[in-house]
Amino acid sequence: MSTPTTAGFSLADEARRMRRRLIAHIEAGGTTDLVAQTQSVPASVYTDPLRFAAEQREIFGRQPLLAGLSGDLARPGDVMLFEAAGTEILLVRGHNGAVHAFLNLCRHRGARLVGDCAPRQRLTCPFHSWTYDLDGRLAGVPVGQAFDTLERAAHGLVRVPVVEWHGMIFVIARPGEETIDVERFLGPIAPLLAALEFAGATPVHADRLAVRANWKLALDSFCEPYHVPAAHPRTLAPALVPWVAIYDRFGRHQRYASPGIELKNYAGKDDAGLPEPYYQGVHSLFPNTTFTVGRLVGIGNREPFIAFYRIFPGETVGEAVALGSIYLPRGGDPATIPDLEKAHASIMHVVSSEDFVIAADSWRRLAAAPADFRLTFGRNEMLLQHNHRQIAELAGMPLDA
Repeated sequence: MSTPTTAGFSLADEARRMRRRLIAHIEAGGTTDLVAQTQSVPASVYTDPLRFAAEQREIFGRQPLLAGLSGDLARPGDVMLFEAAGTEILLVRGHNGAVHAFLNLCRHRGARLVGDCAPRQRLTCPFHSWTYDLDGRLAGVPVGQAFDTLERAAHGLVRVPVVEWHGMIFVIARPGEETIDVERFLGPIAPLLAALEFAGATPVHADRLAVRANWKLALDSFCEPYHVPAAHPRTLAPALVPWVAIYDRFGRHQRYASPGIELKNYAGKDDAGLPEPYYQGVHSLFPNTTFTVGRLVGIGNREPFIAFYRIFPGETVGEAVALGSIYLPRGGDPATIPDLEKAHASIMHVVSSEDFVIAADSWRRLAAAPADFRLTFGRNEMLLQHNHRQIAELAGMPLDA
């Protein structure tokens, strides 16, 4: 497992290095990147309600979370609702182009302020028509004389920390005026994310799925390709070389890539004689986001795409919420959007009918497993190992607590 340099980052150079590593594994007979040892974790990591509550509080209440991309709020007055983290947050792009985030409640009597994502020039409460401008300032109160002693400047919307960075919008899902140090949070993966130019991505389609499993169990299947040959024999597996993958760690965040079946034809050939590769990979953005960048293989006609999958805790330890979305990358051909929509539907069908069915079945069995039952993450499942160690550390509950 290598640690890529982050200085002077070039997607083209990175694509060449990654392809060469994948071809080397194919030439070696189908090997894969490995870490030093396996890792064992108790089933309670997934089933303990106290651990679940600590994760909700310390991770989903304190860590930056990806709320969406800049294209989701493309113009002043565009609105987005982000509620999967448990606190309903209203995001809006102001007239000056800045993104603002607020609790979605009116300062008058606590009513839900916005119920849909239709663009608007004012934020008006449906209960008593209190009105706020796009910067969250109280702008209008019917029967104003009834509130003539009100200090209006102190009755703007309740702010939530938010930052827009290279086309990505992050929030911390609690009220506050703090500044999110996004580059510190992203660490060494920041140059890669900046190079991907998410600011130019156009939203195509998004879906929300309920999962009858713990959120980490649902997330795990996005973090390793080891399961693909057995779990996806007719959908994803035919397009990939089985059990071969490369892995990289970028501080808290990670990436893996599996070779398309066509790379078998490149074995034994010099790089100079191969076609120019395109950058592709599956990225794990801590704590709950997986995104894939590449071209459609096996589903569609190899159009470039960006797909995000975010997993959030549900109301109980055995429930989760999955948000899946697909984007047309910057410079992509809008004529390919129908193909991207079809691909998104196909991928979401695979996730819901294969991955999440297995996750739900595993959850039922783990919930009834003996107290001393343990799971094992292999040397090739290093993303899972690293994710679980980090989650346990930030939750303040060691894996064996």
